[in-house]
Amino acid sequence: MKRNLLLAAAWAALCVAGFRGLSGAAKTPESKIPEVYFSSEISAEKVKAAYNRLGFKPAGKVGVKVHFGEDGNENYLPPALLKALVTGLKGSFVETNTLYGGSRADSKTHIATAKKHGWGYAPIDILDTDGETALPYKGKYFTKVYVGKGMAKYGSFLVISHFKGHGGAGFGGALKNLAMGFGSPTGKKAQHQGQFPTITKKCNKCGICPRTCPVGAISADFVIDRTKCIGCGKCVEVCPIGAIDSAPAATKGVAFQEKIAEYAQGVTAGGKFTYINLLMNISAACDCRAGAPAPFMGDVGILASNDPVALDQASFDLVNKAAGLDDAFKHETGVSGVRALEYAQAIGLGSRRYKLVEIK
Repeated sequence: MKRNLLLAAAWAALCVAGFRGLSGAAKTPESKIPEVYFSSEISAEKVKAAYNRLGFKPAGKVGVKVHFGEDGNENYLPPALLKALVTGLKGSFVETNTLYGGSRADSKTHIATAKKHGWGYAPIDILDTDGETALPYKGKYFTKVYVGKGMAKYGSFLVISHFKGHGGAGFGGALKNLAMGFGSPTGKKAQHQGQFPTITKKCNKCGICPRTCPVGAISADFVIDRTKCIGCGKCVEVCPIGAIDSAPAATKGVAFQEKIAEYAQGVTAGGKFTYINLLMNISAACDCRAGAPAPFMGDVGILASNDPVALDQASFDLVNKAAGLDDAFKHETGVSGVRALEYAQAIGLGSRRYKLVEIK
């Protein structure tokens, strides 16, 4: 009952706001405001209904981008929720290997983890198994973006994202799924570059981070060697007491989020993409984290759009309204993810304005 009242309040507030989004989005011509389709009911039938409302016409082989969940994580999306849609499209699940080690660092163990978690009902394709490709890009941070070479096999992509928190980005949705999800390990490293973590005075010297660091950059006396550090953020994710800051204060969040936006734009340039966000199991941490904390709020619903910026903005707004906070993810992670939305709109990736359309 309480959840329904919160969602009703969220819907009413968005209607009163003129479907502008609730975070100070710049004006977009009325005729070009993207639609975001919304259902508070989360079911396989509603996932299919959301996709159908998009009017997407896939061309060629369809790649379905999801996150399989790190081994030990319990918050990743329920695979059964997507089965009817993915098998109906004759799609293949696509992913890239991680930068920081873990159960998804190489294609063999990555596929094994995916099947263990229930994703084996469709073909699984790790796009960088046979290497990577550099795509030209002109931005503030990059002159090229690195993606898995296998991306070229697909004519269309359906990007299905679990909308949840992230220690460096504030939150992760469609933009982060595009940037990190299609980026090869080289691309992931480029996005993380400059994000050097710092071990704070809260550290109790439990020893988890030195054992976990994939490049041995943390010494026995808990000092991070920046000549070795690759900025992958694994230590931040595994620290049980939050004693490691993800980056120096001067760059924390902002530069990283702008890089995510640029990579998302580079990945999608000239391609055929559409997007679904699932707002459920909303934890403060990414599905990359093996021991992710329990969700901090109830499920919100399904959102879908052909515009990834509008989709993430609408998702962000609805989570905030349901939580009764201006920025629920900053409250949980200490990092606001708004800069990614601002910058993505500024570089022309999409619009922060949207029209929220209920799926009946």
